[in-house]
Amino acid sequence: MSEKAEWGNVCSRVDTCALTGAAAFFTGIKGAEVLVNGPLWCYFYALRHLEKANGRLGERFHGSQPDNNAVVYGTEECLTEALEYIRENRQPSILLIENSCSVSLIGDDIEGIAAKADLPFPVVGMDSGGLNGGFAEGYSKASLRLWQYLDLPAIKTKCRLGVNLLGCTTAYFNGKNDIEEVKRILETVDYRIIAVPGANSDFDTLQKVPAAQLNIVINEELGLETAKYLKERYDIPYVVAGMPYGIKGTLRWLEKITAVLPTDISSIYEECAKMAEELVSASNEARVTWGELWFDKIIVAAPGSTAVCIAQALREEWADTEKLTVICQNQVKRLPLPQEADEILIAAQDSKKIEQLLHQADNALILGSSSESSVLMRENKHFYACNIAYPVQDELLLAAAPFAGIRGAGHMLQRLWNLKIRSHLLY
Repeated sequence: MSEKAEWGNVCSRVDTCALTGAAAFFTGIKGAEVLVNGPLWCYFYALRHLEKANGRLGERFHGSQPDNNAVVYGTEECLTEALEYIRENRQPSILLIENSCSVSLIGDDIEGIAAKADLPFPVVGMDSGGLNGGFAEGYSKASLRLWQYLDLPAIKTKCRLGVNLLGCTTAYFNGKNDIEEVKRILETVDYRIIAVPGANSDFDTLQKVPAAQLNIVINEELGLETAKYLKERYDIPYVVAGMPYGIKGTLRWLEKITAVLPTDISSIYEECAKMAEELVSASNEARVTWGELWFDKIIVAAPGSTAVCIAQALREEWADTEKLTVICQNQVKRLPLPQEADEILIAAQDSKKIEQLLHQADNALILGSSSESSVLMRENKHFYACNIAYPVQDELLLAAAPFAGIRGAGHMLQRLWNLKIRSHLLY
């Protein structure tokens, strides 16, 4: 399948495979490790994506490297050797063994092979799901597989204002900083964050998940199915909150959560009012010299929750445009679609329309990835690029500055104004 035929091609455009998503969830557990039962291509493909958030991830990420004979005789020999290496050199809190797409077709009983190895740590086995779906599907399946494996007992006495954050990952662009801002806001209004599965909670902390009074789904495409399972298994209510962007968006996000689990949020109202005043003052100063923050067209292209939530903040708070188009890498159903958007496209379903849209874009603001920017560069278009999703080849983020929340509102507005100002200076 050619790149031009399908924008949603998971290995070349805007998404990664399910094996990568499953590995992202388990490597997001402190002390956990992953063994990819598949060829080196699959191993390095996933590692290259995941190590952007953790440069030392290779220490916890292993590959079995089956040879050509495995197609006929199975992967037990090479998988056993890899498990023996981990036994002798590592002490994971839990190990995920996942088959690559090709190895899944062989049909080896990977959990049975692991049981014969008699390992001194818990092991979860699963097919990567790479034959069907991308990063989000793999992450979601791995999360469900963990809770089904653990089968934790119910906890009668719940933690007051205790919440879990579901569907979080540092494998999203600037994900670590956004998660920290979300946690800061919730803790400011006295919520107690019990666990953030898949985003640096350790294995022991995950045992306390049933104590929560509420599960907050941050990225619907990653966390919704887990929230449904935990509701059925432990009767924990959940709210699909999304990621908060902008000042108004953050307040709306927090009010959605407090409607289910009330707490006093007056301190956040005060912080938002102060930040809003500062942003209005700075923006007015910029308008005097550079005019309105206007773009002829704005295209938002990102994972479903990110795209939908950022689009809500754009016209409402940040910038003006004649046409706002939202491209979701995956479909979301629970988050309200932005009424401000003129057009909402799904990458895998609307690939030809997306290609046409990008080829025709000029004087447009692209909030997306380097994949969208590269198309406009080849077409020699005048455009403004603000990265909000992987893959990113033209920007390096080193500072602990979020895109989300109250602090992120200032950072995002700063990025947009600087794009506009630099364009005036260049042209």
